[in-house]
Amino acid sequence: MQPEAAEARFGRHWVDAAWIAFSALNLVAMLLLPDWETVPFHFIWVSLTLLYGFRVWQVRPTMWTLGAVMVTTAAAIGIDVARGFQPIDEVTEVPLMAAMFVAMMWHARRRLATTREIEQVSETNLRLLERERRFVQDASHELRTPITVALGQIELIHRTVTDPVIRDDAAIAIEELMRLRGLAERLLLLASVEDPDFLRMTPTEADALVLEVLRRWTPTPRRWEVGELAPVRVRIDSERIALALDSLIENAVKHTEPGDRIELSARRSGRNVVIAVSDSGPGIAPEHLDRIFDRFGRADAGRSRESGGVGLGLSIVKAIAEAHGGSVAVRSRPGEGSTFELVLPAGDAGVESPSPRPRAGAAAIAVREPASP
Repeated sequence: MQPEAAEARFGRHWVDAAWIAFSALNLVAMLLLPDWETVPFHFIWVSLTLLYGFRVWQVRPTMWTLGAVMVTTAAAIGIDVARGFQPIDEVTEVPLMAAMFVAMMWHARRRLATTREIEQVSETNLRLLERERRFVQDASHELRTPITVALGQIELIHRTVTDPVIRDDAAIAIEELMRLRGLAERLLLLASVEDPDFLRMTPTEADALVLEVLRRWTPTPRRWEVGELAPVRVRIDSERIALALDSLIENAVKHTEPGDRIELSARRSGRNVVIAVSDSGPGIAPEHLDRIFDRFGRADAGRSRESGGVGLGLSIVKAIAEAHGGSVAVRSRPGEGSTFELVLPAGDAGVESPSPRPRAGAAAIAVREPASP
């Protein structure tokens, strides 16, 4: 036997060896101290129960051990009865303790079998989830190339064709291919959340990030406003957070009309940085709030595809927030609009910027600040 195997074998059985020595000492005590016989007797049975709870044996070694303990303890009691130190009814302690041990053994084995079944189900689920994640990654990668090629061809047709009917059909095809490309990219992002290189963390000015994201959206006809913009530096993946903010703003745009208000803000809250997107849209019914962040979840299952998308935008926001160790929350009432809050841990970088950015910069991108109370 190799030294490593011998060491492992000894490591597995040292507890059993210690218990055998302990039981042997108590058997000797039963014979040498008949007046105290019940104490070492119960030590043997209680220690057997504890040992079995610590290591559940197979049925055969368990029965052999149980039989050996029954025989040896009964023999020790029988010797004391024959010597006149104990009454004959003391022998009944042995089957009673054995019955209790068997009952405990039955429950322990049931618990062990249930635990093993749960572990098998969990392992199967993990394998299925990993297989699903890999499938989504591979499918998204494979879809990008044909979508790009088809989109290029349709765009060429749209630019060169003179027939208005064909141009309209090409425009519809371009729109659908753009939608399909966006879906593939979002699925790929969701499938890559658990990758170790998903985030590239750098210190970032939260207010600057909000203004930069807002600058890209101001051409959309809405009443854009800037709330509180705390000059806070936070350690984040700025590209991922910008994508999350784009998804929140896109969601607000889909559920508002030209002239409705959409407000962005960034503030400190304890050890967190809260970036919020508020709108004056129709709001969300309370029964839908719990599932709007689920993948393919929608606040209104009856919404059209044009207004409702495929239900991946908010799930992407949740995935990015949780990847940063943060969270996303929503406050909404029907008829009163909605507020989505991206909560990010400030960490070591969450300090006030040494030179706060002037709020006048918001006016340069046509953002209207809320009036002071």
